[in-house]
Amino acid sequence: MGHGTGAPSITPQAVAAQHGALLWPTTAGAATWWCAADPVAARVRLWRCTTPGAPAQQVLGEDWSVGNAAIGYGGRPYLVVPDGPRHRLVFTHSADRRLYSAHVDAGPAADEAPVPLTPADPEGVRTAYADPIRGPGGGEVWCVRETTRTDPGGESDPAPRTTRDIVAVPLSGVAADAPDAVRVVARSHHFLSGIRLSPDGSRLAWIGWDHPDMPWDSSDLMVGRIHGGVVVEPARVLGGDGVSVPQAEWADGNTLYAMADPAGWWNLHLVAPAGDGARSVCVLPAEAEYSHALWRVGATSFAVTAAGVLLRRSDGAQHLELWDPDTGALTELAEEWTDFAFGHCGDAAAVAVVAASPTETATPLRITLAPPQDGRAAGASVARCLPADQDRFGPRHSVPRRRTVRVEGGWEVPYLYYPPTGPGHNGPADRLPPLLIDVHGGPTSRTTGTRSPVISLFTSRGYAVASVDYGGSTGYGRAYRDRLRRSWGTVDVEDSVAVARALAEAGLADPRRTAIRGGSAGGWTALAALAHTDVFCCGSVYYPISDPETWSGGRTHDFESRYIETLLGVLPEDGDRYRAVSPLAHADAITVPFVMLQGLDDTICRPDQARRLVDAVERAPGPGRCFRYLEFPGEGHGFRRAATVAAALQAELDLYAEVMGAP
Repeated sequence: MGHGTGAPSITPQAVAAQHGALLWPTTAGAATWWCAADPVAARVRLWRCTTPGAPAQQVLGEDWSVGNAAIGYGGRPYLVVPDGPRHRLVFTHSADRRLYSAHVDAGPAADEAPVPLTPADPEGVRTAYADPIRGPGGGEVWCVRETTRTDPGGESDPAPRTTRDIVAVPLSGVAADAPDAVRVVARSHHFLSGIRLSPDGSRLAWIGWDHPDMPWDSSDLMVGRIHGGVVVEPARVLGGDGVSVPQAEWADGNTLYAMADPAGWWNLHLVAPAGDGARSVCVLPAEAEYSHALWRVGATSFAVTAAGVLLRRSDGAQHLELWDPDTGALTELAEEWTDFAFGHCGDAAAVAVVAASPTETATPLRITLAPPQDGRAAGASVARCLPADQDRFGPRHSVPRRRTVRVEGGWEVPYLYYPPTGPGHNGPADRLPPLLIDVHGGPTSRTTGTRSPVISLFTSRGYAVASVDYGGSTGYGRAYRDRLRRSWGTVDVEDSVAVARALAEAGLADPRRTAIRGGSAGGWTALAALAHTDVFCCGSVYYPISDPETWSGGRTHDFESRYIETLLGVLPEDGDRYRAVSPLAHADAITVPFVMLQGLDDTICRPDQARRLVDAVERAPGPGRCFRYLEFPGEGHGFRRAATVAAALQAELDLYAEVMGAP
């Protein structure tokens, strides 16, 4: 039997039904909360588990979708405040972008209809509220407000199209009809995240950064005193000048913990904020990453508890650890899990995380912590909030193997190799499996070594898959991240090619039947690899950047509007570098077929990036062609609807079958 002989058991429709992501876990009293994408309704639902092991409950009605579009990728969209037998729930509704409030009791649903706390957007304005916290005194919710003018403006218009403030919203609801009741309490940078009120209510901390920096390049930890309901005397206490600070959490009214990378790794620091005299010390130095690239407003990777600091450590795989500040001891928790998504959040006694592993899809966990007593170490219990997945496709899911390949400069490029799992995958040596090189987006992101329905769709048909953490990926320190600076379209392509060649040399893949796939920045790498190398026989490209010269400024969203300056340089002086790597400028060199998949509502990689590339390839002489170009109305940057996901995956399968034949 060949590597893929036999009927595959995983279908695009089955994958699409499991497509929803779990986000933003938190604890509030005895309950654990999280958001989950609903791929059928294309909404994000809010769920709650009152007791580990009990059935999870959908909190709001079917018409509600919990989320926001802050900085294009979203931010923490809700806050739960315990209030006796009832909880106050504050959340953003993605349909109208307003902040709402509802009371939730011990039962399965809200006992009152949500009421708006903020006004409807006026004509020509789009507002996002993100990362809500309870304000001092309890009568307000404080959050990051992003305001974007949607009117055309013009080059002669000096006013910024997008502004961000930290604002106070009355919980009484008065601001729903009186916009001036929303107060600005702090301003500092163009971008804001991670607002945190000190336990005594006297100070506010937050993260800020400005163009042209991305938050993983340079960002500031700001602290200011609260006086008269506003923040006064704000000052930077950590970060800046090439130091990134993704998160900070208060330990008490005078000290806070923060992640920062002055030594090249995101490590834990203890900060004593005192204006210009602020002091910080790294309390957990290691050549390992304990934090994350800040792609979402309010994203978190650690939590301060009464038992110590709960952290996520990355060294290829990920580990959940509890650090005791008194002894310096580290205790690993939840050892059977290998990946922990951003969003750790909780209180002094419990923290919620989303965890996954090579054999388990993502699930919410509740980590209950007991502080050390009478000389005994801190204790912890780990409980899952959803039952184990009874997946009938389990035997066909591929378990990844961590590997590396050495490239020029002595760098070790990590990747995950997923062997084929289809019937007869241990075929004869003269029938090597076809290979798909999978390129993550970002590009400042990383692969995850978890059970992936998408990847298993391919491996169950006899394809091998390799997911590459090319130079620029996070989890390996700043030096590895900086390999991509002014080298986008070169380093990422070379690393992907190196992985493909290494697997062929190891006898694990057929070099004549090797394809590449990726979305967003991964779509850029896939196109660049097709244009500048002859390694790949075809490719699948999702919502890509194809032309770097027109992916900047007002032609993409505000957050990444100057990202290209880090990745390739500044125009016009670096124009030659832009043109040298641009897939659009070298469309005539794409001589193998590809599929292109694009959402029509994408404001990050707009449809013209895909359309112009497809048109240029079709006009060019030679054998290059777009095997299929599919546009999806109502889809943005990242597909949400199950029907869209299934159609896109089927288009990929059709391409691979025609070009590479049966595995």
